[in-house]
Amino acid sequence: MLTIYKASAGSGKTYTLAFEFIKNVLGLKIGDNGQYVLNIDKYAPDGRRRPCRHRSILAVTFTNKATEEMKARIIKELDMLSRIPQSGMKDAAYAAELVRLFGCTRDELSEASAVALRELLHDYRMFNVSTIDSFFQ
Repeated sequence: MLTIYKASAGSGKTYTLAFEFIKNVLGLKIGDNGQYVLNIDKYAPDGRRRPCRHRSILAVTFTNKATEEMKARIIKELDMLSRIPQSGMKDAAYAAELVRLFGCTRDELSEASAVALRELLHDYRMFNVSTIDSFFQ
């Protein structure tokens, strides 16, 4: 699947692209209706989670600065998602939307995020966020 976002400066491209990357790392798309489930054994269609989902995702940006910003945002957000906030503390920016999208609990999202973050960091060379120039070379 190919998704293209066109947007001007300051319109939230990095936020949106990081969200889409995280959604695809943590979730599995089921059917053609756009429905997603959390990538854990309980929700996976055949009862088995898919490891290292980051390997099948390519994000392309315009500049090296944007590439580094997006990688940093993805890692930061996965780290925030892997933690359950203390009472009265602010939750991760994407948490509520992902819980709604996946139909899971916050605890399940936290567990899946911790596993995905660990896999991504242990396999960092396959974390594919690159510039358009690098992609075509």
